[in-house]
Amino acid sequence: MMEDLRARIASLRRMLASTAGLIGSDYATKEQAWEMLEGLFSPLAHALTATAIALIAWHNWYVYGSFASVPAAVIVIGTFGLRLVFVRRYHRRGLDARVSDWVRLFATSSFIAALGWGSSLSILLYTTEGATRFAVFALICAPIQGASARAYAMPGVVILHISIVLAMISVTATFFGVTVAIPLALLYLCYQVGFVSELFTLRTRMLKADYDHRALLGQVTRYNSDLAVMNARLSTFALTDGLTGVSNRRDFDQKLKQSLQDQPMCAVPLALLLIDVDHFKRFNDDFGHLIGDECLKLVAAAIRGVERADDFTARYGGEEFALILPATTRIDALKIAERVRHAVENMDCRALPNAARGLTVSIGVGIAVANANIQPRMLVEAADSALYLAKQSGRNCVRDGVASGQTLQQIA
Repeated sequence: MMEDLRARIASLRRMLASTAGLIGSDYATKEQAWEMLEGLFSPLAHALTATAIALIAWHNWYVYGSFASVPAAVIVIGTFGLRLVFVRRYHRRGLDARVSDWVRLFATSSFIAALGWGSSLSILLYTTEGATRFAVFALICAPIQGASARAYAMPGVVILHISIVLAMISVTATFFGVTVAIPLALLYLCYQVGFVSELFTLRTRMLKADYDHRALLGQVTRYNSDLAVMNARLSTFALTDGLTGVSNRRDFDQKLKQSLQDQPMCAVPLALLLIDVDHFKRFNDDFGHLIGDECLKLVAAAIRGVERADDFTARYGGEEFALILPATTRIDALKIAERVRHAVENMDCRALPNAARGLTVSIGVGIAVANANIQPRMLVEAADSALYLAKQSGRNCVRDGVASGQTLQQIA
């Protein structure tokens, strides 16, 4: 029980400490803050209470012929009119409006409203006779309960509002000899403080839960973004040759398959170059595998230097490279192959230690005509056959081949 009491006291301290601002300022978003202020500035409760006070004032005039209650109606209508001015200003606030400014403005308007309600209800209590006075006591609860219902946003300001209204009414009731009014008002205030405290605790927990949810969602979003980046890197790593930096055989197979699937939609042929480094085994034996690896990097760079924007270079295997040339005729493919051969032949290998000579390549060109149903294997076989012919022709040259199901006339 003592622990529960300590928890309630601690909650009350936090609640009263929020007099200068909205609760949950550490957790609430800007949108939530404006939403709470929207509820605080709502004029509905004021309109209902003002109507009730005006009715009692009219009743006193109609039944008893007394105009003594009219000031109460005038004050409450003026207070309600002032609230409408604040509401109008709130709804017309600019995009650069700050929550803190409107929090202070509400605190000011709440203090003015408390004085207005307390004054009008005290006058009504003083000028009402008979059974109608019981209606006034019942009416006193209305603005207090209305204020308490909105205390989830600014409990400190609301409690101050309630305290002012009850204090003014208690003084008036005591003046009439109702000495029990002050202790009853204090008990009623304690009840309202307890009620507001419960609202404060629940609202704070809700804001904290929403804050944690948003923080967790943001963390998950960041993790997903990081995971997507890592997956993209892994995908690139899985499809990249670790030595030369060009695409690997797996990526080449996928790209060639996709290119041939798209080929029927193109009006020009597709070419494939298979590029083999001449006498590379002998080069490795003469200069070592480390020098051979460096030379393969230079060969890959030379090929990349020739390729066009839509071309695709891959390491086919060992010392063999492949170059896919989309939308390329036989004549253009042979020209590009010659440029590749020339680029490799003229590579600058002087920076490589112990490299006594450069390298050359043999190139086989395979062509897939437009609107032809050519499978990847058929095109590779055509380029491979042409590559074999280039080697037999003395190497360091370019030859072209015919994929099965095609003729040279079709390719030309």
